[in-house]
Amino acid sequence: MTFGETARRVLAGLMITVCAASWLTLGGALLFDWPRTVVVAAVFAAAFSTEAVIWIGAVLLGWTAFANRARLWKRLTGHTA
Repeated sequence: MTFGETARRVLAGLMITVCAASWLTLGGALLFDWPRTVVVAAVFAAAFSTEAVIWIGAVLLGWTAFANRARLWKRLTGHTA
């Protein structure tokens, strides 16, 4: 594995971790009835982190792979139809 591949995997893992943490924080804010300002901040954090994962994923996969997501999805799932 080259340095570039390792860097992409680390960045992807980091972004997915940040996104999951923001969604868990939002869930906790809703579950434990935190103040409205904290809930709104958690919603914004979850939204922005999800958007960042999508765009960084597009950059890491390459725009062509992202644009051809139907073919990529079939390849990932092994669906042949």
